[in-house]
Amino acid sequence: MADIDGANVRLFFEAEDSAFTPSWSPDGQKIAFAGFVDGQIDIFVIDSDGANLNRLTDDPGSDLHPHWSPDGRIFFNSARATPDRSADWSDQWHEVFSMLLDGTDIVQHTDCRMVCTFPTPSPDGKRITYRKSITQPGLSWDQSTSTQNSEIFVSNLDGSDERNVSNDPAFDGWPVWTPDSKFIVFASNRDGQPYAAQIYAVDPDDGTVEPLTKDSWSNAQPTLSPDGKTVFTYRHLETADYEFGHISSFEFDVGNR
Repeated sequence: MADIDGANVRLFFEAEDSAFTPSWSPDGQKIAFAGFVDGQIDIFVIDSDGANLNRLTDDPGSDLHPHWSPDGRIFFNSARATPDRSADWSDQWHEVFSMLLDGTDIVQHTDCRMVCTFPTPSPDGKRITYRKSITQPGLSWDQSTSTQNSEIFVSNLDGSDERNVSNDPAFDGWPVWTPDSKFIVFASNRDGQPYAAQIYAVDPDDGTVEPLTKDSWSNAQPTLSPDGKTVFTYRHLETADYEFGHISSFEFDVGNR
């Protein structure tokens, strides 16, 4: 954690390999994140002052990308439902689940039977958005051609009425809702730069996509401030050999909303 100006950095958790995708609880009192411990990735929660670390999952099915719902449930993706745990990661069934703060009452929300990751519930509690890898020609992160296409989907909480809202052969990922539930903000490499993305917003009802950044650097993994007026991104330079970046921000205004 750091102050808003980047000062006063504090280390809360150090994993064997990595710890990533921290997510604030609606009341700002807790942080959920994924951590690599004991040879697997699980979901953890910690108080916002770094106290009371609690491990919520203990499953070899790669529990990742926690995001909170308005009522305090934690949504995440996991391969725990895949028939063959020994299969390659990309061939496992990564589904959307949610659980209570203590790790109980685990509910499965999708039946993708493929890679569905980074689930984020809408602030109005009606829908979820997630990244889904579908079987059709697409582009990988490095702009090479692929038999899989990473798209942004939205559905009801029970997985019904599922729709593709990004609709592009580019790599689209990291979807998050605006606080008013009117737009989904995501990153995409549809500009054609290898190892680079820019930030876009899409209206999940009519599919209108609007670019939010155009930068010589890559912008990925967007997060919005609680008032919806600021977007924070991972702004970085990346090649096949190295990666360097920092946290950046910009003011958010889509369609004079």
